[in-house]
Amino acid sequence: MTRTDHEPGAAAPAPAHRGTATLADVARAAGVSLATASFVLSGRGTSRSAGSAATKEKVRAAVAELGYVPNRHAQAMRTGRGGGIVMALGTLDDPWGVQLTTRVRDDALRHDLSTLVLADERWFEYLLGASADAALITSIDFVDDGPDRVRRLAASTQTGIVAFSTEMQPEDFDVVASTPTSAIARAYSRLRARHDRVHLLAPDLSRRVGGTLAHPRTRAFLDAAREHGDGPAEQLVHIVPDGSREAFLAGLDWLTGPDRPGAIVCFTGYQAVALQVAAARVGLQVPDDLEFLSIGDIPASTEFFGPISYYGVDDVFARLSAIIVDRAVDREGRPGSLHTFDWEFFPGVTTCESDGAR
Repeated sequence: MTRTDHEPGAAAPAPAHRGTATLADVARAAGVSLATASFVLSGRGTSRSAGSAATKEKVRAAVAELGYVPNRHAQAMRTGRGGGIVMALGTLDDPWGVQLTTRVRDDALRHDLSTLVLADERWFEYLLGASADAALITSIDFVDDGPDRVRRLAASTQTGIVAFSTEMQPEDFDVVASTPTSAIARAYSRLRARHDRVHLLAPDLSRRVGGTLAHPRTRAFLDAAREHGDGPAEQLVHIVPDGSREAFLAGLDWLTGPDRPGAIVCFTGYQAVALQVAAARVGLQVPDDLEFLSIGDIPASTEFFGPISYYGVDDVFARLSAIIVDRAVDREGRPGSLHTFDWEFFPGVTTCESDGAR
């Protein structure tokens, strides 16, 4: 007699339409319990409850075969996990943020976690109403009541938070402390050893409290200029519109104007990239005609005319990604941790060879 789908031992029938499968269908097709299937697909696949690697592969194969699409809202209500990581970066213009997000995405996908980027400063409002497994928040020190808002999120949501802050200590969330203050002072001294004047190329931050001149990076630059007896220090700050294209166009005007600078500290990586392209466009020889460096790491894929000199953190993208993804995967009952990142100089083609400056 020919076996039919109704006979004992027959494979479970597939649903009539792909995309309408349930978690129970997936569990049945994979030959596992409903709880095991749930663990594998909820971002808790590293838990012992999820079974062996072979079991996880069976569940994922059943998902692909049946076209199962999890209901993230229902999943979050049931497990307290949203199946994703939120990157609250505040902008899409900075190559640093793009490179970090790319690394987090690649690492998170291995745990069946998606990655979402917030390109504005409304991270508090968003995270209050969202279900996420983890969130990196980068602008805490630059918004009103930033630290207090982080504490409120940690107390009222189940999101695992990684706070990028020099003002906070870990509580029920991780803190990454990474301040470039001393690096900016060293950058100023490095360039000042060969130039009478050193400028800061900075973005227009008028939307933030205090604007550009109140930002900690600008304050560190002003302090360094005053320590060298240079000034008025505020006149050494060249503020341009925020954004890569805007920085490039403003750089063209500055480098072809009557007060062309000879040495520049760039506030961030994307400005250094824009300045490098602008210098090439107007025919300046770098570093002979123009010497500059960046405060912050620069992805190699964004550099068009050789590596840019910068002060930054060694292997920063891999280290940050590991902290964020770990917080998303393992959140239950764990205390917050403090991660301190030290800054160092990475020479490139935009500065002269070291002459003893640190």
